[in-house]
Amino acid sequence: MSKIKVAVFFGGKSFEHDVSILTGLQSIQVMDITKYEPIPVYVDKDGLWWTGLELFNIKNYPIKQKIKSKLKQVYLKIGDNITKPTLQIKNKFFNNKILFDIALLSFHGSYGENGSMQGLFEIANIAYTGADVLSSSVYMSKNITKKICRELSINVLNDISLTKPSNEEFLDVKKLINDLTLDYPVFIKPANLGSSIGIYKASNQKELTTSLLEVFKIDDEVIIEPYVENLVEYNIAVMKNNAGEIITSVIEQPNNKDDYLTFEDKYLSSDSSKKKVANITAIPSDELIESRRIFKPTLSKEQETFIITSAKKLFQAMGATGSPRIDFLSNKKTGEIWLNEVNPIPGANAFYLWQNSDYKINYTELIDIMIENGMKNYKKKEKNIDLKISSSVIFK
Repeated sequence: MSKIKVAVFFGGKSFEHDVSILTGLQSIQVMDITKYEPIPVYVDKDGLWWTGLELFNIKNYPIKQKIKSKLKQVYLKIGDNITKPTLQIKNKFFNNKILFDIALLSFHGSYGENGSMQGLFEIANIAYTGADVLSSSVYMSKNITKKICRELSINVLNDISLTKPSNEEFLDVKKLINDLTLDYPVFIKPANLGSSIGIYKASNQKELTTSLLEVFKIDDEVIIEPYVENLVEYNIAVMKNNAGEIITSVIEQPNNKDDYLTFEDKYLSSDSSKKKVANITAIPSDELIESRRIFKPTLSKEQETFIITSAKKLFQAMGATGSPRIDFLSNKKTGEIWLNEVNPIPGANAFYLWQNSDYKINYTELIDIMIENGMKNYKKKEKNIDLKISSSVIFK
Protein backbone atom coordinates (compact mmCIF):
# COMPACT_ATOMS: atom_id res chain seq x y z
CA MET A 1 0.00 0.00 0.00
CA SER A 2 1.39 3.41 -0.96
CA LYS A 3 2.15 5.91 1.77
CA ILE A 4 0.03 8.98 2.38
CA LYS A 5 2.02 12.06 1.37
CA VAL A 6 1.77 14.73 4.05
CA ALA A 7 2.91 18.27 3.25
CA VAL A 8 3.93 19.79 6.60
CA PHE A 9 3.56 23.58 6.47
CA PHE A 10 5.42 25.76 9.00
CA GLY A 11 7.06 29.16 9.43
CA GLY A 12 4.87 31.90 8.00
CA LYS A 13 4.46 35.68 8.15
CA SER A 14 3.98 35.82 11.88
CA PHE A 15 5.64 36.97 15.07
CA GLU A 16 5.42 33.29 16.04
CA HIS A 17 7.46 32.23 12.99
CA ASP A 18 10.23 30.49 14.96
CA VAL A 19 7.83 28.67 17.28
CA SER A 20 6.06 27.31 14.21
CA ILE A 21 9.35 25.89 12.92
CA LEU A 22 9.73 23.90 16.14
CA THR A 23 6.22 22.46 15.88
CA GLY A 24 6.63 21.60 12.20
CA LEU A 25 9.93 19.79 12.68
CA GLN A 26 8.68 17.91 15.72
CA SER A 27 5.59 16.78 13.78
CA ILE A 28 7.84 15.47 11.01
CA GLN A 29 10.17 13.77 13.49
CA VAL A 30 7.46 11.71 15.18
CA MET A 31 5.40 10.91 12.08
CA ASP A 32 4.91 7.19 11.42
CA ILE A 33 7.03 6.77 8.26
CA THR A 34 5.54 3.31 7.62
CA LYS A 35 2.25 5.09 6.84
CA TYR A 36 3.24 8.62 5.84
CA GLU A 37 5.77 10.38 3.67
CA PRO A 38 6.45 13.88 5.08
CA ILE A 39 7.16 16.76 2.71
CA PRO A 40 8.47 19.87 4.50
CA VAL A 41 7.08 23.18 3.23
CA TYR A 42 8.72 26.18 4.85
CA VAL A 43 6.94 29.52 4.45
CA ASP A 44 9.48 32.31 4.93
CA LYS A 45 8.82 35.70 6.50
CA ASP A 46 8.04 37.17 3.07
CA GLY A 47 5.40 34.52 2.43
CA LEU A 48 7.43 32.51 -0.13
CA TRP A 49 7.16 28.71 -0.01
CA TRP A 50 10.22 26.41 -0.04
CA THR A 51 10.88 22.68 0.11
CA GLY A 52 13.97 20.50 0.22
CA LEU A 53 15.90 18.02 2.34
CA GLU A 54 17.80 20.81 4.11
CA LEU A 55 14.57 21.79 5.89
CA PHE A 56 14.65 18.59 7.96
CA ASN A 57 17.76 19.76 9.85
CA ILE A 58 17.14 22.12 12.77
CA LYS A 59 20.72 23.35 12.51
CA ASN A 60 19.89 25.04 9.19
CA TYR A 61 17.62 27.59 10.90
CA PRO A 62 17.31 30.48 10.52
CA ILE A 63 17.38 29.81 6.78
CA LYS A 64 20.12 31.91 5.25
CA GLN A 65 20.91 32.44 1.58
CA LYS A 66 23.46 29.61 1.45
CA ILE A 67 20.80 27.10 2.54
CA LYS A 68 18.01 28.75 0.57
CA SER A 69 20.02 28.32 -2.64
CA LYS A 70 19.76 24.55 -2.14
CA LEU A 71 15.98 24.63 -1.67
CA LYS A 72 13.24 24.60 -4.28
CA GLN A 73 10.72 27.43 -4.32
CA VAL A 74 7.20 26.09 -4.75
CA TYR A 75 3.67 27.37 -5.07
CA LEU A 76 0.25 25.77 -4.90
CA LYS A 77 -0.95 24.74 -8.32
CA ILE A 78 -4.72 24.89 -8.83
CA GLY A 79 -6.95 24.57 -11.87
CA ASP A 80 -5.87 22.67 -15.00
CA ASN A 81 -8.00 19.68 -13.98
CA ILE A 82 -5.79 19.03 -10.95
CA THR A 83 -6.91 15.74 -9.41
CA LYS A 84 -4.45 15.75 -6.50
CA PRO A 85 -2.97 18.56 -4.39
CA THR A 86 0.10 19.80 -6.23
CA LEU A 87 3.12 21.89 -5.33
CA GLN A 88 4.60 23.36 -8.48
CA ILE A 89 8.37 23.88 -8.39
CA LYS A 90 9.24 27.36 -9.62
CA ASN A 91 11.84 26.70 -12.29
CA LYS A 92 11.96 28.21 -15.75
CA PHE A 93 13.68 25.14 -17.24
CA PHE A 94 11.67 22.30 -15.71
CA ASN A 95 8.02 21.69 -14.96
CA ASN A 96 8.49 19.61 -11.84
CA LYS A 97 5.58 18.86 -9.53
CA ILE A 98 5.28 17.48 -6.02
CA LEU A 99 1.99 15.71 -5.30
CA PHE A 100 0.59 15.30 -1.81
CA ASP A 101 -2.58 14.06 -0.10
CA ILE A 102 -3.09 16.32 2.91
CA ALA A 103 -1.57 19.44 4.47
CA LEU A 104 -0.50 19.20 8.10
CA LEU A 105 -0.61 22.77 9.37
CA SER A 106 1.96 23.71 12.00
CA PHE A 107 1.55 27.48 11.83
CA HIS A 108 1.24 29.73 14.86
CA GLY A 109 -0.23 33.21 14.75
CA SER A 110 -1.14 35.38 11.77
CA TYR A 111 -1.47 34.07 8.21
CA GLY A 112 -1.65 30.42 9.17
CA GLU A 113 -3.34 29.69 12.48
CA ASN A 114 -6.08 32.29 12.04
CA GLY A 115 -8.09 30.72 9.19
CA SER A 116 -6.29 32.31 6.25
CA MET A 117 -4.36 29.21 5.13
CA GLN A 118 -7.36 27.05 5.96
CA GLY A 119 -9.44 29.15 3.58
CA LEU A 120 -6.82 28.79 0.84
CA PHE A 121 -6.86 25.01 1.13
CA GLU A 122 -10.65 24.84 1.12
CA ILE A 123 -10.79 26.93 -2.05
CA ALA A 124 -8.16 24.66 -3.59
CA ASN A 125 -10.12 21.55 -2.48
CA ILE A 126 -7.27 20.23 -0.34
CA ALA A 127 -7.55 18.25 2.90
CA TYR A 128 -5.82 19.80 5.91
CA THR A 129 -5.42 19.13 9.61
CA GLY A 130 -6.70 21.16 12.52
CA ALA A 131 -9.56 23.56 13.09
CA ASP A 132 -11.59 24.78 10.11
CA VAL A 133 -11.77 28.33 8.73
CA LEU A 134 -14.45 29.64 11.08
CA SER A 135 -13.18 28.14 14.32
CA SER A 136 -9.56 29.06 13.53
CA SER A 137 -10.43 32.71 12.97
CA VAL A 138 -12.66 32.83 16.06
CA TYR A 139 -10.13 31.12 18.34
CA MET A 140 -7.36 33.50 17.27
CA SER A 141 -9.42 36.52 18.27
CA LYS A 142 -9.52 36.86 22.05
CA ASN A 143 -12.35 39.40 21.65
CA ILE A 144 -14.63 37.13 19.65
CA THR A 145 -13.77 34.06 21.72
CA LYS A 146 -14.85 35.91 24.86
CA LYS A 147 -18.13 37.01 23.27
CA ILE A 148 -18.95 33.41 22.32
CA CYS A 149 -17.97 32.18 25.79
CA ARG A 150 -20.38 34.66 27.35
CA GLU A 151 -23.14 33.39 25.05
CA LEU A 152 -22.32 29.85 26.23
CA SER A 153 -22.31 30.96 29.91
CA ILE A 154 -18.60 30.20 30.21
CA ASN A 155 -16.93 32.46 32.76
CA VAL A 156 -14.35 34.92 31.33
CA LEU A 157 -12.65 38.01 32.72
CA ASN A 158 -14.16 41.43 32.08
CA ASP A 159 -12.09 43.40 29.61
CA ILE A 160 -11.74 46.64 27.70
CA SER A 161 -10.96 46.43 23.99
CA LEU A 162 -9.07 49.18 22.17
CA THR A 163 -8.53 49.48 18.42
CA LYS A 164 -5.61 51.32 16.92
CA PRO A 165 -6.86 54.38 14.99
CA SER A 166 -6.15 53.87 11.30
CA ASN A 167 -6.32 57.51 10.26
CA GLU A 168 -3.76 58.99 12.64
CA GLU A 169 -0.12 59.50 11.74
CA PHE A 170 0.74 60.01 15.39
CA LEU A 171 -0.75 57.52 17.83
CA ASP A 172 -2.15 59.50 20.73
CA VAL A 173 -2.53 56.79 23.39
CA LYS A 174 -3.47 59.29 26.10
CA LYS A 175 -6.47 60.29 24.01
CA LEU A 176 -7.47 56.60 23.68
CA ILE A 177 -7.41 55.93 27.41
CA ASN A 178 -8.60 59.33 28.58
CA ASP A 179 -12.11 58.17 29.48
CA LEU A 180 -11.15 54.75 30.86
CA THR A 181 -11.80 53.93 34.49
CA LEU A 182 -9.33 51.28 35.57
CA ASP A 183 -8.35 49.61 38.81
CA TYR A 184 -4.60 49.05 38.58
CA PRO A 185 -2.70 46.85 38.07
CA VAL A 186 -3.96 45.58 34.70
CA PHE A 187 -2.70 43.29 31.96
CA ILE A 188 -2.38 44.47 28.36
CA LYS A 189 -2.53 41.83 25.59
CA PRO A 190 -2.59 41.72 21.79
CA ALA A 191 -6.04 40.49 20.80
CA ASN A 192 -4.80 38.27 17.97
CA LEU A 193 -1.49 36.71 19.04
CA GLY A 194 -0.45 33.74 21.13
CA SER A 195 2.68 32.29 22.77
CA SER A 196 2.55 35.01 25.44
CA ILE A 197 3.98 37.52 22.97
CA GLY A 198 3.42 41.19 23.77
CA ILE A 199 1.85 40.79 27.22
CA TYR A 200 2.52 43.58 29.72
CA LYS A 201 1.54 44.40 33.28
CA ALA A 202 0.79 48.05 34.07
CA SER A 203 0.53 49.44 37.60
CA ASN A 204 -0.31 53.00 36.61
CA GLN A 205 -1.34 55.15 33.65
CA LYS A 206 2.24 55.85 32.59
CA GLU A 207 3.02 52.13 32.36
CA LEU A 208 -0.29 51.55 30.55
CA THR A 209 0.61 54.19 27.96
CA THR A 210 4.04 52.67 27.39
CA SER A 211 2.61 49.14 27.13
CA LEU A 212 -0.07 50.14 24.65
CA LEU A 213 2.51 51.77 22.40
CA GLU A 214 4.47 48.51 22.39
CA VAL A 215 1.48 46.23 21.77
CA PHE A 216 0.15 48.43 18.96
CA LYS A 217 3.41 47.74 17.13
CA ILE A 218 2.39 44.11 16.66
CA ASP A 219 -1.42 44.15 16.71
CA ASP A 220 -4.17 46.63 15.85
CA GLU A 221 -6.40 45.35 18.64
CA VAL A 222 -5.56 45.38 22.33
CA ILE A 223 -7.31 43.87 25.34
CA ILE A 224 -6.98 45.31 28.84
CA GLU A 225 -7.88 42.88 31.60
CA PRO A 226 -7.88 43.11 35.40
CA TYR A 227 -4.91 41.73 37.27
CA VAL A 228 -5.67 38.32 38.80
CA GLU A 229 -4.16 37.95 42.26
CA ASN A 230 -2.60 34.62 43.29
CA LEU A 231 -2.57 33.71 39.59
CA VAL A 232 -2.30 30.12 38.43
CA GLU A 233 -2.90 28.91 34.89
CA TYR A 234 -4.47 25.66 33.77
CA ASN A 235 -4.46 24.18 30.26
CA ILE A 236 -6.37 21.35 28.63
CA ALA A 237 -6.53 19.99 25.08
CA VAL A 238 -9.63 18.70 23.32
CA MET A 239 -10.31 16.79 20.11
CA LYS A 240 -12.33 14.03 18.51
CA ASN A 241 -10.85 10.55 18.63
CA ASN A 242 -11.04 8.13 15.71
CA ALA A 243 -14.45 6.98 16.94
CA GLY A 244 -15.80 10.54 16.65
CA GLU A 245 -16.07 11.08 20.42
CA ILE A 246 -15.04 14.40 21.96
CA ILE A 247 -12.29 13.72 24.47
CA THR A 248 -10.16 15.92 26.73
CA SER A 249 -6.56 15.55 27.82
CA VAL A 250 -5.03 15.76 31.25
CA ILE A 251 -5.13 19.20 32.88
CA GLU A 252 -1.78 20.89 33.38
CA GLN A 253 -0.58 23.77 35.52
CA PRO A 254 2.40 25.53 33.88
CA ASN A 255 5.19 26.67 36.17
CA ASN A 256 5.28 30.47 35.97
CA LYS A 257 8.26 32.51 37.10
CA ASP A 258 6.29 35.73 36.81
CA ASP A 259 2.69 36.90 37.13
CA TYR A 260 1.93 35.12 33.88
CA LEU A 261 3.52 32.55 31.56
CA THR A 262 6.12 34.32 29.43
CA PHE A 263 7.47 33.44 25.99
CA GLU A 264 10.78 32.72 27.71
CA ASP A 265 9.07 30.25 30.09
CA LYS A 266 7.67 28.36 27.12
CA TYR A 267 10.54 28.19 24.67
CA LEU A 268 13.87 29.39 26.08
CA SER A 269 16.06 27.78 28.69
CA SER A 270 17.18 30.08 31.49
CA ASP A 271 20.08 28.14 32.97
CA SER A 272 22.64 30.48 31.47
CA SER A 273 23.08 34.13 30.69
CA LYS A 274 22.80 33.30 27.01
CA LYS A 275 19.28 32.14 26.25
CA LYS A 276 19.10 29.02 24.13
CA VAL A 277 16.30 27.25 22.33
CA ALA A 278 15.23 24.17 24.23
CA ASN A 279 16.71 20.99 22.75
CA ILE A 280 14.45 19.83 19.94
CA THR A 281 16.82 17.53 18.08
CA ALA A 282 14.71 14.97 19.91
CA ILE A 283 11.29 15.28 21.48
CA PRO A 284 11.75 16.89 24.91
CA SER A 285 12.42 14.39 27.67
CA ASP A 286 9.83 13.60 30.30
CA GLU A 287 12.09 15.33 32.85
CA LEU A 288 12.13 18.57 30.84
CA ILE A 289 8.37 18.44 30.25
CA GLU A 290 7.59 17.80 33.91
CA SER A 291 9.96 20.54 35.08
CA ARG A 292 7.83 23.12 33.27
CA ARG A 293 4.39 21.96 34.36
CA ILE A 294 2.38 20.04 36.91
CA PHE A 295 0.04 17.38 35.54
CA LYS A 296 -3.24 16.72 37.36
CA PRO A 297 -2.86 19.69 39.72
CA THR A 298 -4.92 19.86 42.89
CA LEU A 299 -8.32 21.23 41.88
CA SER A 300 -11.74 21.22 43.47
CA LYS A 301 -14.33 19.04 41.78
CA GLU A 302 -16.13 22.22 40.71
CA GLN A 303 -12.98 23.67 39.08
CA GLU A 304 -12.16 20.44 37.27
CA THR A 305 -15.73 20.12 36.00
CA PHE A 306 -15.70 23.74 34.81
CA ILE A 307 -12.46 23.25 32.84
CA ILE A 308 -13.54 20.00 31.17
CA THR A 309 -17.13 21.08 30.50
CA SER A 310 -16.11 24.50 29.15
CA ALA A 311 -13.51 22.99 26.81
CA LYS A 312 -16.00 20.49 25.39
CA LYS A 313 -18.80 23.05 25.16
CA LEU A 314 -16.73 25.63 23.24
CA PHE A 315 -15.18 22.95 21.02
CA GLN A 316 -18.62 21.57 20.14
CA ALA A 317 -20.04 25.05 19.51
CA MET A 318 -17.22 25.80 17.06
CA GLY A 319 -17.74 22.70 14.94
CA ALA A 320 -15.57 20.19 16.84
CA THR A 321 -12.63 20.26 14.43
CA GLY A 322 -8.92 20.22 15.14
CA SER A 323 -7.17 19.65 18.46
CA PRO A 324 -6.94 23.03 20.20
CA ARG A 325 -5.49 23.73 23.63
CA ILE A 326 -7.73 25.82 25.87
CA ASP A 327 -6.16 27.93 28.61
CA PHE A 328 -7.68 29.07 31.90
CA LEU A 329 -6.76 31.59 34.59
CA SER A 330 -7.51 31.16 38.28
CA ASN A 331 -7.11 32.93 41.61
CA LYS A 332 -5.59 30.13 43.64
CA LYS A 333 -6.71 31.65 46.93
CA THR A 334 -10.39 32.25 46.08
CA GLY A 335 -10.76 29.40 43.58
CA GLU A 336 -12.29 31.70 40.94
CA ILE A 337 -11.56 30.50 37.42
CA TRP A 338 -11.96 31.96 33.92
CA LEU A 339 -11.48 30.69 30.38
CA ASN A 340 -8.62 32.79 29.00
CA GLU A 341 -7.90 31.88 25.38
CA VAL A 342 -7.77 29.13 22.78
CA ASN A 343 -4.76 27.97 20.76
CA PRO A 344 -6.04 26.38 17.51
CA ILE A 345 -2.60 24.89 16.79
CA PRO A 346 -0.77 24.63 20.12
CA GLY A 347 3.01 24.45 20.31
CA ALA A 348 4.25 20.88 19.80
CA ASN A 349 0.55 20.12 19.20
CA ALA A 350 0.29 19.88 23.02
CA PHE A 351 1.35 16.23 22.71
CA TYR A 352 2.51 16.19 26.35
CA LEU A 353 -1.09 16.75 27.49
CA TRP A 354 -2.23 13.68 25.59
CA GLN A 355 0.64 11.34 26.50
CA ASN A 356 -0.05 12.08 30.18
CA SER A 357 -3.82 11.72 29.85
CA ASP A 358 -5.91 8.68 30.71
CA TYR A 359 -5.86 7.84 26.98
CA LYS A 360 -2.03 7.64 26.89
CA ILE A 361 -1.87 8.98 23.33
CA ASN A 362 1.76 9.45 22.34
CA TYR A 363 2.94 12.09 19.84
CA THR A 364 3.02 9.68 16.90
CA GLU A 365 -0.53 8.54 17.61
CA LEU A 366 -1.66 12.16 18.01
CA ILE A 367 -0.32 13.07 14.55
CA ASP A 368 -2.09 10.00 13.19
CA ILE A 369 -5.43 11.08 14.71
CA MET A 370 -4.94 14.64 13.39
CA ILE A 371 -4.37 13.34 9.86
CA GLU A 372 -7.31 10.90 10.10
CA ASN A 373 -9.63 13.69 11.31
CA GLY A 374 -8.38 16.02 8.59
CA MET A 375 -9.25 13.45 5.92
CA LYS A 376 -12.67 12.84 7.49
CA ASN A 377 -13.45 16.57 7.61
CA TYR A 378 -12.41 16.90 3.98
CA LYS A 379 -14.64 14.06 2.82
CA LYS A 380 -17.56 15.43 4.83
CA LYS A 381 -17.28 18.82 3.10
CA GLU A 382 -16.58 17.45 -0.37
CA LYS A 383 -19.67 17.96 -2.52
CA ASN A 384 -20.56 17.96 -6.16
CA ILE A 385 -22.35 21.20 -6.98
CA ASP A 386 -25.66 20.46 -8.70
CA LEU A 387 -27.68 23.65 -9.17
CA LYS A 388 -30.87 21.66 -9.79
CA ILE A 389 -30.88 20.42 -6.21
CA SER A 390 -31.04 23.99 -4.86
CA SER A 391 -33.42 25.19 -7.60
CA SER A 392 -30.92 27.93 -8.40
CA VAL A 393 -30.52 27.30 -12.13
CA ILE A 394 -30.66 30.51 -14.20
CA PHE A 395 -28.78 29.55 -17.38
CA LYS A 396 -30.28 26.55 -19.12
